[in-house]
Amino acid sequence: MIRHTTYQRATPDTPTADDWRRRGACTAVKPEVMFPGTIPADIAAAKAVCEHCPVYRTCLRDIIRHEGARHPDNRHGVVAALTGPERFAVWRQLKRRGAIA
Repeated sequence: MIRHTTYQRATPDTPTADDWRRRGACTAVKPEVMFPGTIPADIAAAKAVCEHCPVYRTCLRDIIRHEGARHPDNRHGVVAALTGPERFAVWRQLKRRGAIA
């Protein structure tokens, strides 16, 4: 028999922090779409997936924090409608403003 403490019973069934990823528009497309290479039309198609994504802002915040100061060549795919170099530029701008540590 499993005994529950009062605290365990009072804990709500809340989604985990990563649950937002399951709601991303990119989950409905093949992964190859979000890793378009260098062809401008393919990059535009990947960015279009993010256009009406319900978790866009959370995705952008998460990827900027996750990648941090990583060099642009080590940032892959389109995430939050930005390519690796574009995400690096956003990170640099936020860093200069003191918005991130």
